[in-house]
Amino acid sequence: MYKKLLVVVDDRAVTQSAIWQGIELARFHRADIFFFCVLPKNVFSNSDLLQVGETSPDEFERTAREHATRLLADASALAEGAGVFCHTATGIGADDAQCVSEAANHRHCDLIVVGTEGHNAVVRLLTGSIVSGLISIATVPVLVCRDTEATRGSGRRASVAIRAKYRRDERRERRERHAGEEND
Repeated sequence: MYKKLLVVVDDRAVTQSAIWQGIELARFHRADIFFFCVLPKNVFSNSDLLQVGETSPDEFERTAREHATRLLADASALAEGAGVFCHTATGIGADDAQCVSEAANHRHCDLIVVGTEGHNAVVRLLTGSIVSGLISIATVPVLVCRDTEATRGSGRRASVAIRAKYRRDERRERRERHAGEEND
């Protein structure tokens, strides 16, 4: 069903749940993953009265790109360890949700996977969560993952179901091979 998944990567703890859910889905559907990180915008202008730091806009962008590269490399290592083919990309835009939606459309993705802490709408608005905007804007389905207690983020029930599906597929393939050998 899914051929390409876009997984939104950032430095929140809940992102690990979204990454593992995306990896499990990609393994199940034999899909590719695009790990995508939205770069932060430098919201401080040179004319601010209080200087937050002596960081130039170029230095801010370089630091943000290095941080995003580390996050994407970690996610890629998890996917490759699970046998899932993946790509990485970064983007920047005036609206983070629009940026993610455009990246999914540009890469012809079938699903967007994003994590959420599950707070109420006011807290999500104040913390800058893109989930509500992404659900409204995206032209492809959006899977919203909450943080789980499980180490791999997909929860025990989902992991058991996925392993059972793999075993059924393997048994069916062995039967088909065996039937093909008998016919020869």
